[in-house]
Amino acid sequence: MRVIAIANQKGGCGKTTTAINLASSLASKNYKVLVIDLDPQANASFGLGIKTDQIERSVYNIFTTADTKRKKISEVILHLWENFDLVPGHILLSTTEQELRNAEDAISIVYKALDSLEVSYDFVIIDCPPSLGFLTFNALRAAHELIVPVQCCTLSLMGVGKLINMVELIQLKLQRSPRVKGLICMYDKRTNYAKKMHQEIKRHFKDNLYSAVIRGNVTLREATERGVPVIKLNKYAAGAVDYLALADEVVVDSRKLFLDDFYEEAEDFMAKMRDALKVQAFSISAPEARNVYIVGDFNSWRADNTSRLEQMPDGIWEKKIALKPGSYKYKFIVDGEWRHDTHNTKSVTNSFGGFDSVLSIK
Repeated sequence: MRVIAIANQKGGCGKTTTAINLASSLASKNYKVLVIDLDPQANASFGLGIKTDQIERSVYNIFTTADTKRKKISEVILHLWENFDLVPGHILLSTTEQELRNAEDAISIVYKALDSLEVSYDFVIIDCPPSLGFLTFNALRAAHELIVPVQCCTLSLMGVGKLINMVELIQLKLQRSPRVKGLICMYDKRTNYAKKMHQEIKRHFKDNLYSAVIRGNVTLREATERGVPVIKLNKYAAGAVDYLALADEVVVDSRKLFLDDFYEEAEDFMAKMRDALKVQAFSISAPEARNVYIVGDFNSWRADNTSRLEQMPDGIWEKKIALKPGSYKYKFIVDGEWRHDTHNTKSVTNSFGGFDSVLSIK
């Protein structure tokens, strides 16, 4: 599950439009998507045909501390269309910062709610309020990725710096933060000013800017007024085409980020294993032997290809084994004959009256 927050301190830059239409584009490509409307104005909910003054449960219910009102996130999800679910917003969200001012780890409410989800989603899209307060911080805490919609104007770009500062604060506090990428919205290629700002935005975000550009489009506004994503109103409209292109990029990026996270976690795991395990080298001189195995407590005394030693040119057979700290009894099997380790003076009598070599690793 990839969690994507969509945020910009400036309003009117295409944030909610992007949340609605990116989510619907992903859903049209058979990805299961959940939209969380984290804006007290509930514009995303309105743009999806939901009248929040007529619903009993909303995202507010996962924040409130009142026992009679508090709900699990699964209890407030509305199913809208195939592959498309919504956690609606509500004006009461504006009271949560005051209500939770003394609550422990309040910035992790969305993160914990998503972690408790019983239903599996491919993508969770969070529409943030046009501010850098408590709710946006909650979204960024939960997010793997942050999309910053930027209109082709100076004011839209000015708010980005403070948003990046918040991301850096999360990195400092939690040692992890969402990966940030810009998205140009409401672009009008007919004006020289838009072209100039396009280049300015490119310089600001460098490689962290989506190739897809969302063109200014009347159909996008009409779709919002009708309470449907643009793809449901007119899949051939410029806005629908642009958001489908964005969805393709998001899918590719998410796969890359998933692999990056996987390799990073694998590397951390291997580093911990290297710290926990000690590599022990075993060897025995048997120039005429055809097969030499090492068996012991560390491999359940099993002689197979995994326990076979490698023959060196000088007749020495060798094998390295990574072992956890502990005490191990072992022996060599040279062409079917049991032999103890002549390099190791420590041994114990076994139940057959013979001797097993003993290795102790601290």
